[in-house]
Amino acid sequence: MSSVSSVSVSSATDAYGNSYTTAVSNDSLESADFIELMLAELQNQDPTEPTDSSKMLSDQLQINTLQTNIAMTEAMETLTNTFAQTAISSASQLIGAVVENGNTDSSGNNKQYLVSSVEVGSDGINLKAYEITDVLDYYYTSTFSSADDLIAEGQDEGDSLTITDSDGLSYTFETYGKTYQELADEINAISSLGATISQTSDGSYQMSIENLGGKSSITQNGTNISITKSQNTIISSTLTLIPQSSVTSVS
Repeated sequence: MSSVSSVSVSSATDAYGNSYTTAVSNDSLESADFIELMLAELQNQDPTEPTDSSKMLSDQLQINTLQTNIAMTEAMETLTNTFAQTAISSASQLIGAVVENGNTDSSGNNKQYLVSSVEVGSDGINLKAYEITDVLDYYYTSTFSSADDLIAEGQDEGDSLTITDSDGLSYTFETYGKTYQELADEINAISSLGATISQTSDGSYQMSIENLGGKSSITQNGTNISITKSQNTIISSTLTLIPQSSVTSVS
């Protein structure tokens, strides 16, 4: 048996002593192999049944077409896999983000969702998210030694701070001559606001001011109280499946 590249050719000898091809095997036939095979076929053909060259050329054309189709299919598979991996990587960056998809609540406000994970389904990439039902604003003052201390940063006449709640209503509180506890009591008298004085780990005290709604603010008028703001989101306990293609806003 002779071997041509990846092509194996089996030969035999007829009654007249002429050698001819009896079998050809190949798992990955290529154009170069086919040319060598054709030459071997012509050299070892049966004189009584000469090789049909037109059929060999037709076979070669079919092989070239098949190889082209296979290469194109492999390229498309690679492109598809690359696109899918890129899309998943992009979607995974939304984990922990707040997104909107155009849905509104009964008041016409855009619903917001906190993304917890990403999954790939038959319909594309989906985000698993919890609906944010509310946002709680927190304001923390600098520490002081006692709730009965005078507000050191606001003891000039006319000093005050103004808190605007999530509904846009503003409340001004005078600080001159007041203690932290007195200020907290006045803030707690407003239904949309809350104030708490608590002891810290080092034994000092700190006031926190809360407003439900996430759109509040504090401005100071003459006072110089150090205030730090943070937010806590309140989410539903039910996961919502959101197609990534439907996301209209990310924050």
